[in-house]
Amino acid sequence: MMAPLLLASLPLHCLAGVPNYDFRQPQKDGVVLVGMECHHKNLTLELGVFYPNDPPTKRMDLWKTDDLVKFNPETSMVQEILSVEKRCTLATDRYKVQLKGVPGAANAMSRCGASTGVHASVWKNDQIIFDEDLERCSRDSNIKKLLFKQGADLPAIERRDN
Repeated sequence: MMAPLLLASLPLHCLAGVPNYDFRQPQKDGVVLVGMECHHKNLTLELGVFYPNDPPTKRMDLWKTDDLVKFNPETSMVQEILSVEKRCTLATDRYKVQLKGVPGAANAMSRCGASTGVHASVWKNDQIIFDEDLERCSRDSNIKKLLFKQGADLPAIERRDN
């Protein structure tokens, strides 16, 4: 039986220093990306999770999920959880997106420990409208894409069945 993952005592940082990933760069095996595009012409906000066999096909802000969780190299325990925060305005709607790392386990050597997922929180006009894990090791169905359309209260969700 796996012990519950207690993250309350871990520091959470929102860093502008989490490096962006260039979508033109070949995506190596094992690299999972999370991306965001604020499309002013179509009035849409898109969030997505991308694997090497299904990479992003357009320019968007991208981050490696591995860059959102830091492990202590000596103990293999989670040391820090990072997040990225972006804003997007579509017509009269103001969106705030926070993407936060989700460790597979508190110890990188445990089952799912070396895998990192991502949690997305989205606010529209200061009201939270989405707050869920997009990608997590122990889940049977992960979210592939979220599409927020101007005027709609909830996103269209496309799931990836494992």
